[in-house]
Amino acid sequence: MVVPPLFSIVVPTFNTAATLSACLDSIISQTWKDFELVVVDGCSTDTTLDIANGYKRDMDGRLLIHSGPDQGPYDAMNKGVALATGTWLLFLGADDTLYQPDTLSQVAAFIAESGPSDIVYGDAMMRSTSSRYAGSFDLDRLLFEQNICHQAIFYRRELFAGIGPFNLRYRLWADWDFNIRCFSNPALVARYMDIVVADYNDVSGLSTAEDEELKKRLPVFIKVSLSAMLRRRIEPWRKLISVRHAHDGRQ
Repeated sequence: MVVPPLFSIVVPTFNTAATLSACLDSIISQTWKDFELVVVDGCSTDTTLDIANGYKRDMDGRLLIHSGPDQGPYDAMNKGVALATGTWLLFLGADDTLYQPDTLSQVAAFIAESGPSDIVYGDAMMRSTSSRYAGSFDLDRLLFEQNICHQAIFYRRELFAGIGPFNLRYRLWADWDFNIRCFSNPALVARYMDIVVADYNDVSGLSTAEDEELKKRLPVFIKVSLSAMLRRRIEPWRKLISVRHAHDGRQ
């Protein structure tokens, strides 16, 4: 029986020959070797696939390459989920890199030392400013401030069966929508790691562009979040009032 790896690293690609080698080099140089690499290509017309295939010998059977038409990076990420076998999934852009050779080792140690989790996430270094995109998140921060950099998030693979896939309606911010759905579930456990996971290429412009579909949807998320928050705050008072009424009735 084949034991699944601890990590699956999913890398969507499409005509990324200029940056892919640096991305894959940062992965295969990891000191922690209990991982698989899943490259999901959208029918590249440059040398992307040649570059990816060139890493098979170094990966010793831990590299899976899939090529076929897709609807963009989030569709490729959904396909990566279906192909992956690891316990934890990380989605890394073909123009991003893991931050240090011991990054996966640090994350593995954090997982081993922490309690049961559904998501563990750290920080990313923003390439445009050399600043650290950092800090712990909750639902309010996701709704009213900003998203977690998905290059710094490790998701349990089975989470996608319960939460669902990345929603392809959101061309640029489907990961934000997915994270809001995750953090809206009170049963889900997310833990923050004070670790820089990735060097994130935020200079392409895609991540900062507006996604009109998500902007339409955010008020719904906010309404649901506020309703849940009010219920949490009202429920203790409701129970107290019920106890008082019961006590008054006995007198």
